[in-house]
Amino acid sequence: MPKSSLRGGAKAHRKRVQERNNRLRGNQRRFQEEYQALMMKQIEALRAQMSGETENTEEVVSDEQPLNIKL
Repeated sequence: MPKSSLRGGAKAHRKRVQERNNRLRGNQRRFQEEYQALMMKQIEALRAQMSGETENTEEVVSDEQPLNIKL
């Protein structure tokens, strides 16, 4: 096998593999942080929607009279 096909031997191979694994780990961490931030944003929007602090746009019709039942 010619020397050029070894591409630096076992030491260079371990270095390339380590760099690849570090790059994959970094990408995975970055994507996880982005996903977490997006999910927290969605959760906060749902909490705001479900809480009583939001503006109520429904109109209350008060034309009805309460029932007066005497027992």
